Amino acid sequence: MGLRLECLGGFAMTQDGERVALSPRKPRMLAGLLAVARRRTMSRQRLAALLWEDSDGEQARVSLRQALAQIRRAAGDGWIEAEGDDLRLGPGVATDLDAFHDALARNDPAEAVRLYRGPFLEGLEANTSDLAQALAEHRARLATLVTDALSQELERMGDSPDAAALAHRLLGHDPLNEAAHRRLMKLDAARGMRGAVRSRFNDLEAALRRNLGTAPAPETRALYDRLRRGGGVASQAPGPEAMDAAGGAHTPDTTLLLLCMEADGTPDFDLLRETACANGAVELEARPGEVAFVFTGRPLHDVANTALKLAADAGPNLSFGLTAPETADPATSRAFLQARRVAAMAEPGDILVVADLAPRLGLAVEIGQRAVSLQRGATRKRPDLPIIGRDTELAQIKAATSAAQIAGSGLTIHLSGEAGIGKSRLAAEIARSGRQSGMRIAVAGFDAFSPGSRHLAQRIMAALPELPRPEELPSIDRAVWSWLCDAEIGNEVELRLSALSPESQQARIVDVLAAALTRAAQPSGLLIVIEDCHWRPMGAGDFILELVKKLQNSPAVVLLTERPGPRSLDRRLAVRGLSALVRVTLPPLPEAVARDLVRAVAPGNNAPEAAIERAAGHPLFLIRLLEANWTDGALPTSVAELVQEQVERLPEAERGGLRQAAILGASFDPADAAAIFPETARLRPSGDLLHETEAGLAFGHDLVHLAIYEAIPEDTRQDWHARAAAYFRGGDPLRWADHALRAADDADAGHAAVAAANAMVTARRFSAAFPYIEKGLARDGDPEAHAELHSCRASIRRTRGDMAGALEDYRTAHALATRAETRVAMLTRQALVLHRLGQGDEADLALDAAEEIADSIGLAGPVRAEIHEQRGNRAFVRGDHAACMAHHTAALAAAEIAGDPRGIARGHGGIGDAAYAAGRFTTAYGHFTKAIETAERAGLGLVREEYMFMRAFSLFFADPGPQAFLLADVAVDSAVQCGAARTELIAREIRAEMRTANGDLIGLEEDLVAISKLATARGETRFMKDVQTLYAYLHMRRGDLRTAREYIEPLLEDACSDAYIGGKILGLAALLAEDRDTRDDWIAKGRECLARGSLAHSVFWYHASVLERAVMDGDKALAREEIDAMFAFAAKEPIGIMSLYIRTAELLLWPSSDADRQTHADVVRAACLEDCAQILLRPERDYARP
Repeated sequence: MGLRLECLGGFAMTQDGERVALSPRKPRMLAGLLAVARRRTMSRQRLAALLWEDSDGEQARVSLRQALAQIRRAAGDGWIEAEGDDLRLGPGVATDLDAFHDALARNDPAEAVRLYRGPFLEGLEANTSDLAQALAEHRARLATLVTDALSQELERMGDSPDAAALAHRLLGHDPLNEAAHRRLMKLDAARGMRGAVRSRFNDLEAALRRNLGTAPAPETRALYDRLRRGGGVASQAPGPEAMDAAGGAHTPDTTLLLLCMEADGTPDFDLLRETACANGAVELEARPGEVAFVFTGRPLHDVANTALKLAADAGPNLSFGLTAPETADPATSRAFLQARRVAAMAEPGDILVVADLAPRLGLAVEIGQRAVSLQRGATRKRPDLPIIGRDTELAQIKAATSAAQIAGSGLTIHLSGEAGIGKSRLAAEIARSGRQSGMRIAVAGFDAFSPGSRHLAQRIMAALPELPRPEELPSIDRAVWSWLCDAEIGNEVELRLSALSPESQQARIVDVLAAALTRAAQPSGLLIVIEDCHWRPMGAGDFILELVKKLQNSPAVVLLTERPGPRSLDRRLAVRGLSALVRVTLPPLPEAVARDLVRAVAPGNNAPEAAIERAAGHPLFLIRLLEANWTDGALPTSVAELVQEQVERLPEAERGGLRQAAILGASFDPADAAAIFPETARLRPSGDLLHETEAGLAFGHDLVHLAIYEAIPEDTRQDWHARAAAYFRGGDPLRWADHALRAADDADAGHAAVAAANAMVTARRFSAAFPYIEKGLARDGDPEAHAELHSCRASIRRTRGDMAGALEDYRTAHALATRAETRVAMLTRQALVLHRLGQGDEADLALDAAEEIADSIGLAGPVRAEIHEQRGNRAFVRGDHAACMAHHTAALAAAEIAGDPRGIARGHGGIGDAAYAAGRFTTAYGHFTKAIETAERAGLGLVREEYMFMRAFSLFFADPGPQAFLLADVAVDSAVQCGAARTELIAREIRAEMRTANGDLIGLEEDLVAISKLATARGETRFMKDVQTLYAYLHMRRGDLRTAREYIEPLLEDACSDAYIGGKILGLAALLAEDRDTRDDWIAKGRECLARGSLAHSVFWYHASVLERAVMDGDKALAREEIDAMFAFAAKEPIGIMSLYIRTAELLLWPSSDADRQTHADVVRAACLEDCAQILLRPERDYARP
């Protein structure tokens, strides 16, 4: 039962997810005060004095008792517990206050911030001074804690646009927090809103003087001065630039970062510094092996030429990355991270320029490119591959685009797929096709480590540099146009834009941009490609959706590429109900298509199967595996480096967290990672490495996960797996085993393997259990665990009908076991298998040995119940009904005392067997139903299977009809589905008997063929007499009496002593007898067999066969004897099928009308006893049925 109390931002109580209504104010305050005490007790006297300050002591305590009663009435027990005169929250109550403090304790400020929804008990105010003071103190303390958490999280996020909302929230708690104001000033400057920067600083300065009598900190003043002068601000409106000075546009507001990274050899860093600084650079502090220069206010082409000179001086000793930091301060870790990422992609001696800057240098940017070589031909480019496996998607998009162009209307295409699945390649093909048809193309997008140094609108306009400025625009729209397109933004533009609210600014930008794009789409169309929308910063999704909405009626096509996830635009686009929306999801490549890709990439590769399987439909990784000729073992360097290159760009704390997360698998719950590795920073999506899913986080691909996992040293991996195993132990057997089997502790690995294998057997997933069994047995662990693993494997073999294999495993388990209880259990289970193999004497000896050990140690409980169960089974086949019932009743009692659901279910099943054997079929049906229901509640799938067919068979005798046949079909289907071969064999044998009574000879033969195959494959012979008897019956009903007698003859010799099926065999022999004397001999032997003790089904079939022979012979005296015997057998409990058979014989042998016979024929048909109906309605009385 899940009890949860929430006190931050209000008050709420929930029980198992359902809201509990607690209206009175004082009980809510009482619960909140106990929650804020954080598991400490509070005295009744203190609580009463706080909550009822104006009442005397006795009255206050009465009111306290009433408040506690109100909580119990509204929410039940368990919320508050008493300890003498003290009260505290119940141990089962979870609170948001505890979760908040736990998040702070494990250094997870982001989670703490998420949990803090508002002040403590917001909306509940005190009407007395002491309580008001207590509430104020708690609220102030918690507000201080969340303010500190917000400050930490804001510092961690750097200058990402996502930090804006966090900074505003921090200011809600601390309006004069200068760190938050500085962060917002930087973000405003990065968006080109210097008017907002000025306004924010002025307001802060005034507030500090008014409230604290002080001025802004020197750090805040220095930042404002730098931003006011334009320093440190990313370019707002790039225009096309050439690399020569003559064609370059001077952009004094641009800040550029050039990072030089050691490649081959040792460069002359002093020479580099001298050259760079002589050309206007300022050196920044960098890592060993790196040197970084920042250029502020220098034209881009000048910086590019300086970079080329540095590259010429350094030769192959360095690789270079040139970026425009999106933050106001180029020294931030995020700016360095982007620069390192670009430099790491460059070949030794080469310069890569971030894609945002490339068009301004006259460099073409292809869809999917993150950086472009500054020198022509400097980077090697893989040849474009043909579009493989995406013909359907490409045709769908082309058709929709063509239709939109013909109609002159807009179209939105949402292209979704996992990382590297081919979105960029398909988008490039769509752009190429559009360009060939005369469409204009504009490409923009987002980056994992940088949301872009400029607004998306500016980047879209930069991709269409030839668009002319409209001649007539309102003043505010002229300002927006300048912001979109101009290299320099004047004070007038800033002033006009700063007069608008952020919402109004975005609306005007969307309007002006949409109008410009509509003009650009004339006359031949426009394709706007916005890539990697999953990396979009806060607010960009709303901007894209508004732009798409504005372009619905223009001849523009917007193509969005994105990974699936909780933030996907796909859902929001679908909800908006756009008139022209195409949603395409790229699945992994099927195997046949992957082979086509192999032929295109590596036509000489004759053994690509391993690479195809490992890549799992991922084109990028398949290509890398093929290039490395990978077939087995560790991943090739090209794949590992592809991943490790991205890992190394992360901060150290995030790298460590990512590697630890790899221990948990390709996908995982972040809460598990935080609990197992509490010292590690909370994990968040990280580029192509880690992304959000509905269930938590997942690596970008299985190969990404594997590359990170394999890079962890083996000793470290084992230690981390041991920590994970300890966390999952006792809670999740599969994950416990998955980790324990990779750790060094053999004993823990063995016990975990036992838990996982048993869980899989319980779930009827036998194939999934075997790997755990084999891996557990391979470890040098606890012999007792090995015994349990052999027992587990034996139970699977037994279920699948492999009795010899099961017996071998049980004997091995008995030899390994160190505990007497385990040895008893293994002997008892050996007895079960021997019993089923028809080796009854050996089964009895095994039970004697088990009972001797059990008696010597005073054993009770489930194992003693198991002994009784097997004793009952032995009595069952002997026809000793009293002993059978006694043992199974004792087994149920022992299991109930122990509270063992498996034993209880089997106890009911055993009593059902005993009642069934004695002919009390209705009672048996009730117990079999209880056994099944108990097993289902406890998740005991195998136990459930064992009683489903007996439930059907009992109902068939007690009350025959469609329900019994339905239950039989369900029993067979369930056994087939879970691979329980032995259960399937018995279920089919039972259904075959039922089908004989229904005259279903085709269904009977179908089951017999299946049974014969199962029995032959598994070597089980116990039920072969049943099969032979049923084959005899089948041939008899087809009129082939000779063959029927041939089937029955070998079974007659020992039939008289066979309590299980002897009566049925002898009754069929009497039915098939060629003369009356022979008939009477078999009838006499049958009565002798029944007198010794027979199972109820054998008794019924004997009487049914003899009664049919009496009808065929017109022998009323014999019929009366059989009818009297049947009535006597059913005296303790009515048996529905016997009553119907008796009535059938009476109508045939004694005077009756055609109407009576027809009426009864309808009754037996409704009971699914077509064989009786055939006897009633056919004038000729013979063996055959049509």
